[in-house]
Amino acid sequence: MKLQQAYFSESSMAGGWQLIGYLAPSGAGANQTTNFTYEGSIDAAGSDALDDAVEGWAASNRQNLNECTAGKNWTVTLSKASGTTQADIAFAASAGNAGCVALTPTFDKIGK
Repeated sequence: MKLQQAYFSESSMAGGWQLIGYLAPSGAGANQTTNFTYEGSIDAAGSDALDDAVEGWAASNRQNLNECTAGKNWTVTLSKASGTTQADIAFAASAGNAGCVALTPTFDKIGK
C-alpha cells in the first residue's frame, strides 16, 4: 500500500503494479504460486484516476484451505479518500468468509 500511496501523492492517480514498482509473488507462473494467484484490475503499466473504486490487489487461493473455499478471497479496493481538502487514496481490504479471515486475522484491517 505504501507504493500506491507514494505514486498517488505524486500523480493523483493509482498505478498498475509495474508502474508503482510492485512484483507479485511468483513461482509456478506469472503472479502465481503453488497455492495462490495474484491480480489487480489496473493494467500493469497503466494508471487509474479512481473516479470509481477499483480492485488494486487480489489473491485467490487455488484450492480449499481448511474452511476457506477456493476462490478470490483477499482483495484490496482503491478509491479516493473523502472528507479531505486534498485528494488522497483510501484502501478497503476484505478477507472473504470467516474461514479465510481466520487464516489472516489482520488482513481486513488494511487501510483502517
